[in-house]
Amino acid sequence: MRLHVIWTAEKAVLLPWNYLHLLHGFLYTAIKRASPKLGEFLHEQGFVVGGHRYKLVTFSLLFPQAAEPTDDGLKMLPPIHWWVASPLPAPMEALAFTLLTEGEARLGKVSLTVERVEVEEPPKFEGRCLFQTLSPIVASTGVRKGSKMEHRFLSPEEQDFWRVLETNLRRKAMVLGVEASSDALRFASEGKWRSKLLEVQGAKVRGWEGRFWVEGDPALISISYEAGFGERNAQGFGMVKLVTAR
Repeated sequence: MRLHVIWTAEKAVLLPWNYLHLLHGFLYTAIKRASPKLGEFLHEQGFVVGGHRYKLVTFSLLFPQAAEPTDDGLKMLPPIHWWVASPLPAPMEALAFTLLTEGEARLGKVSLTVERVEVEEPPKFEGRCLFQTLSPIVASTGVRKGSKMEHRFLSPEEQDFWRVLETNLRRKAMVLGVEASSDALRFASEGKWRSKLLEVQGAKVRGWEGRFWVEGDPALISISYEAGFGERNAQGFGMVKLVTAR
């Protein structure tokens, strides 16, 4: 289930450069207000498979009518568009209920009014699908340095980046009880990628923005559309939109 939220305000609003944590906090608080047990489960626990934890929810960056960089952050001109998705209907229904009943959202010091909440129809993932990122995609691998294991962020130029994306998707399918084809997905970049370094809960996270083709099992591709590609989806990474399918 995928929601398109449109916020407005009387004038332009100023949000910090690293505003993802504000959206993350708002999302879980909104879900918890409508469904306390579900909100607590998603925030504190999530679903575990193979030692990996998944919240099965993702959200986009904010897309205002216009944005102007300042020394203190991003000055955004409403209306502001935001997308949130999950393969599980319950969290999206809880979020929509809070948005529609309360009619406003607070992101740090900024107050936004809910203009509209739309439920988007899921597209058909037939043939070769071209996706555009709505938030950066994160993929990483462990690297041993001495006696310690450290995370190294991967780039789309590395084959491991795509391998991590597919492995991640297959684990999400296991959580959802979806029987996916064993045939490998086929990925191909479309144009150049843009690296983005963001700070999330005190950690520096490198993600990538761009366009790419995916071909393969429609069930896996559908999961990526609603749960996000790659890692840290619940922190606002890995959300995409479908540009075309052919």
